[in-house]
Amino acid sequence: MLCSLAIIRDPGESSPRSAIRSTAIFTVTSEQKGGARFAIDHRAFDRTANRADILAGLADRIPEGATVIARASRTSQHYLRHAFAAGGPLPPADLQLLQRDRPDLDILPLQCANGVLEEIAAAYRIERAGPGSNVLSRSRGAPDEAQCLWAAFLWSQCSPHQRASLAAAWQAWRALERARPLPF
Repeated sequence: MLCSLAIIRDPGESSPRSAIRSTAIFTVTSEQKGGARFAIDHRAFDRTANRADILAGLADRIPEGATVIARASRTSQHYLRHAFAAGGPLPPADLQLLQRDRPDLDILPLQCANGVLEEIAAAYRIERAGPGSNVLSRSRGAPDEAQCLWAAFLWSQCSPHQRASLAAAWQAWRALERARPLPF
C-alpha cells in the first residue's frame, strides 16, 4: 500500500506564520491478482486550524503499515541562517511529526523539482496550480498534486511493466472519478 501525501501551506512551512490549508492522501493498494485500487482523501482547513490536530487526523487516515511519499520540505537559506543565529534547533517538519506519531509508516520524502512535476502533469493531463497561484487554487488542487507526485514515483521507481499496468489502471480510475456526478 502506497500513499502519496500533499500538504498545502500558506505561506511555506519555514515561515513562522505558516498554516496548513489543505491535505490530500492518494492511496494505491495493490491487489493480489495484479490490479490496483485507488482512493483520494481531501480535506481543507481555515487559517485557524491547529497544526497538531490536522497532522493527527492525517495519521489516523493513513492505513497501517503504508509507505508514504511526500515532497521533502524546502527550507530557505534565510530561514536556516535565522534559526542558527537564534541558537535553537529547527522546529520539526510535518513529515517528522507524522513519523513520530506513526512509527509503522515508511515515509519517503522526495526531492522533486517543479519542472519535473509540470512535465508529468502535462503527460497525464493533470491540472496543477501554477506558480504564483493563490492558496484557494492550490488547496483545491491538492488531490491532483498528490497524484502527480505518485506518477513521479511511478516513473522513477517502478519497472516498465509495473508502470504501464498501474498507469493504465489509474487513468481508468481517473476517468470514472471525473464522470461521477457532484455530490451537491
